[in-house]
Amino acid sequence: MDTRINIAVIVGVVFVLAFAVTLTQYENQAVSQNVDFEMSDQLIEHWIKKYDPSENTISVTGSATVSSESDKLTIVLGVESEAKTANESLSQNSNSLNSVISSLTNSGISGDDIQTSDFRIYPMYDFSDSKDKQILIGYRVSNILSIQTDKIDSAGNIIDVAVSSGANRVDNVSFQLSDEKFQNISDNLIADAITDATQKAEKALVPLKQKIVGVKSIIIHDNSVPYYDSPMRASFDGFAESSMKSAPIMSGDEEIRTDVSVIFYIGPVE
Repeated sequence: MDTRINIAVIVGVVFVLAFAVTLTQYENQAVSQNVDFEMSDQLIEHWIKKYDPSENTISVTGSATVSSESDKLTIVLGVESEAKTANESLSQNSNSLNSVISSLTNSGISGDDIQTSDFRIYPMYDFSDSKDKQILIGYRVSNILSIQTDKIDSAGNIIDVAVSSGANRVDNVSFQLSDEKFQNISDNLIADAITDATQKAEKALVPLKQKIVGVKSIIIHDNSVPYYDSPMRASFDGFAESSMKSAPIMSGDEEIRTDVSVIFYIGPVE
């Protein structure tokens, strides 16, 4: 009986010791796993601080420019007439303007290229007799045409034809790029402008021992096209027609420019 009790006690002690050893190993494994997990976080944080490109950027503006010959001519001209009544003034104006339009189309200008840009009828008053009383003396009618054509070498001839047939106002002559040509040129300049920005950034980063590692954003700026503008607002009632013959009006090259703003991610040169 005593021997059985002793054996039972010994078995119990062995069982407790085995359970304690197993529990200790599990706890050590759990601690080891926690340490590995914490180390992974530390490595990730270290990598982000060292290599994340969003931490360092450089902002650069690039540009590209090209000259191109104008392919669009715009002439603004018309007829002004005066008469005692509005109907009379309008009738005179219409007759003269119809003559101008007919002469232009006969010279080769398409009717689709001629549009009315401004039309006005307004009274004229005389204030010479009395400062307090307005005396109506007649009406003035102004009818202005806008002529847009691709015949850019015909500016002088168009003005000559219009003035000879009754036009007594020439307000503006301008040479421009057509929308289609301007858009094509601008689109082709975008890549050149980005290349310019990239080269500027690379040169700036050399002494800093940095390099471009990515692109954060690109902004393409809208541009306007300069054009040759010849303001000629005048009335030719008091001039001989010969004074306007063969007017020397010539187009010039247009300069188109595209600008971009680029933000690059940068990192150390390894």
